[in-house]
Amino acid sequence: MDAGVQGIAAHLDETWDSLLKAAAEANDVAFHWAPGPEFNSVAILLRHLAGSERWWIGEAIGGIPSRRVRDAEFHHDRPRRDDVLRGVEEARRLTRQVLGAVSMRDLEVETTPTVTVGKPPRRPTKLWALLHYLEHLGYHRGQALLLLKMAQTAPREASAR
Repeated sequence: MDAGVQGIAAHLDETWDSLLKAAAEANDVAFHWAPGPEFNSVAILLRHLAGSERWWIGEAIGGIPSRRVRDAEFHHDRPRRDDVLRGVEEARRLTRQVLGAVSMRDLEVETTPTVTVGKPPRRPTKLWALLHYLEHLGYHRGQALLLLKMAQTAPREASAR
């Protein structure tokens, strides 16, 4: 792994670490809390991020089929914390494997043929996919941290899935 990829991977790890620390400190009510039935809980966001990471880094960059069913990530159930965190760790392990084998030069090529963005569809570079995922992780980390704060002060009748 060259210095450029190493720097991006370190930022990815720091972003995940801060999110997982907050999730670990949350009780089960906060972990599954949502402000209403149409909103996602921290558990659902983490499940989605694991699927998204397997897709953008594992498949788009590493060429490893993710077999992702995106809609299933958002099923409003009450997934077990251990299952969610296992999925996150598996995605992170795959990311370390994929990024450990690439250089910044490798990231200049297009993603695997299964990955397209935009209309009309086009294949972005692998660097674009990596930066897109990093932004996506940061976006949902912000949502998750806000949900955890809101859960601490939410009235009892708010949605605890």
